[in-house]
Amino acid sequence: PVLEKVSHLYVLFFVIYITIIVFAVIRVISAIFLKDTLDAANNDAEQAVVERLQKKKQYVEKLEAIFNAMDKTQDGMITEERLSEMLSNPVVLTYFQTLDIDVHESAALFHLMDNGDGEVTLEEFVGGIMRCKGQARAIDQVAMRADLKTLDTKISKISRALRHAGIVPKTPMAKGRRKETKETVLDT
Repeated sequence: PVLEKVSHLYVLFFVIYITIIVFAVIRVISAIFLKDTLDAANNDAEQAVVERLQKKKQYVEKLEAIFNAMDKTQDGMITEERLSEMLSNPVVLTYFQTLDIDVHESAALFHLMDNGDGEVTLEEFVGGIMRCKGQARAIDQVAMRADLKTLDTKISKISRALRHAGIVPKTPMAKGRRKETKETVLDT
């Protein structure tokens, strides 16, 4: 009886009103879940960074302990001979492998870490090992980079000595003249 006296426009209004309200409530609930999910993901990323920093700190502490064990004179330096002696021990090699460091040549490792003074300090040791961490490719690339740097220095010294002796001109020549000079040198 009362429903029969109500206009159909009110029915249409209430259907639209209920639809909008339900849609709005669902959107709010979805937004809350999405915000919580994004916050959790952000916290996971921050946690991963913190964990990685903690692992790196622990790794550096292990390397410092290894260095201190190698440094029997306790002067804060290890020599190439001492490093070779330690790396000839299979237990030490295995320990390095558990740290993801693949060391085959102690001389290459030493020269990679050494700054040229013939001894490796704790900082040089930790820095050099950190660059070598990982698969064997990593240490090979770092060793090659160190060899190239040494080679570049030697070539520069030879070039300067040749220029100083007058064998090589002191000013660079144009390409065309350089070819002529090479041909002339080959002919003589």
